[in-house]
Amino acid sequence: MSLPIPTTLAAFTPEFVSEAFAESGAATGAITDVHAERIAVGDGFLGELARLTFTYADGATGPATAIAKIPTTDEGLKPLGVMLGVYDRECRFYGEVGHRMKVRHPACYYNGHDLEAEHFALLLEDVGSFRAGDHVAGASLDDAKAAMAVAASIHGRWWDHDDLAELDWVPPVDSPLNMGLQPMFEASFPAVMDTYGHLYSDQLKAAIEDFIPNTTVYLGSLGDLSRTLVHNDFRLDNIFFDDDAVGDDPLARMIMLDWQLLGKGDGSGDFCPFLSCNLDVELRRAHEVDLLRGYHENMRAQDAGWESFDDLMRMYVTALLFWTTAWGNTCVSADEPNERATQLFEAIMTRTTTAATDHEAWRYGGELEWRPN
Repeated sequence: MSLPIPTTLAAFTPEFVSEAFAESGAATGAITDVHAERIAVGDGFLGELARLTFTYADGATGPATAIAKIPTTDEGLKPLGVMLGVYDRECRFYGEVGHRMKVRHPACYYNGHDLEAEHFALLLEDVGSFRAGDHVAGASLDDAKAAMAVAASIHGRWWDHDDLAELDWVPPVDSPLNMGLQPMFEASFPAVMDTYGHLYSDQLKAAIEDFIPNTTVYLGSLGDLSRTLVHNDFRLDNIFFDDDAVGDDPLARMIMLDWQLLGKGDGSGDFCPFLSCNLDVELRRAHEVDLLRGYHENMRAQDAGWESFDDLMRMYVTALLFWTTAWGNTCVSADEPNERATQLFEAIMTRTTTAATDHEAWRYGGELEWRPN
């Protein structure tokens, strides 16, 4: 594409969007005005987003709105996003992976990607008219069933597939990026205890204290389980639901956003955090096993996933140690969270620590190198 890659939201001018839409086939005719409204301010600290509303010339037709997405313009934060590869991965997802999935995601009208110059920009379908998932409120049972079906579609499609080897830019679970988590967990744990320690039973606290020094060992032991693609931020705030979709196919009903953390794993990096902290505690307790069984059956129908449901369940319970630790680090690392973020962190920690305690996740604390047959 000949268009210069926008480096600010203001660069999505009428002329730029007109040409981008013309090249993608998204619109006919010229755009005469673009009104930009910043969205998700403070939520995606490594990126900047705006909803663009368009005025078209007479006779021109196209989307009424679209979402512009660029890296943060904070010169102190952008290098972190570049180092983590989040901008590169999302652009490459839309360029190389998205069209090979059955999972619904926003259409991409423009994909600007220059790794050497560290310039990245996306112009995406605006799905804001659909019902947004709400991580604080938690999922309904129907939405949870849809999410687990979509997770199985992603994981089953790529499980041990030859195409997976081609994606050498997608990091595995034991990538150097993940191997750097242990010192972060060690540094943040005192703050986790200061803020959320009341949610930890004595057994869970002791288990996490034992787990943190073994985080690298645990992740390294999972290296050979990087057998499929995982979204790695599989939660309600990144999901929209099209309640008017024809039929009850969850793949038509659910729209998945934010592919910046795309990685390779065994699938538990999606279904474990989703079930343990996106569902109200009582809903999870009542339906968690059935939701996991449905996922397992869906995967087996695709000749994918764990042969034994017991193996799947054991991986889920073991992963709760990691996710309790990881979420704790995330929730105390935010800089001056707003009111909703504070509510979200409290919900995440309450639900995750309760799930880990319910399942006695410390049962497998001495088996950090365990892997299913």
